[in-house]
Amino acid sequence: MEIRYCLHGAIDIAIVPQMRADLKHALEADGASLLIDCSGLTFIDSCGVAALLETNAMLEAEGRHMLIMNVHGGPRRVFEALGLTDLLRYARESAVGKTMRGGISSGSLSWI
Repeated sequence: MEIRYCLHGAIDIAIVPQMRADLKHALEADGASLLIDCSGLTFIDSCGVAALLETNAMLEAEGRHMLIMNVHGGPRRVFEALGLTDLLRYARESAVGKTMRGGISSGSLSWI
């Protein structure tokens, strides 16, 4: 089973606490891998990257995986500069399972 979590807009220190809470909730799905869809992501700061790396470490400790996909523009350059391209995928078929969508424009992150 896979869970898709979508990032939209700018992910910075203001949105990261809610993002961490949502990712923690996503981790509760037994055995599920996590797909982070960044097709709507326009900006990510070090706090956002740290939250993703923490989530990846927790998943790997349980033998699960996280893939970050559809990363373009400035956010892609951030991941490349940090040497995190091993987590990136350019595109992927729609995930099977639950989807989470988040974004700074809505002010909250929620299941859909």
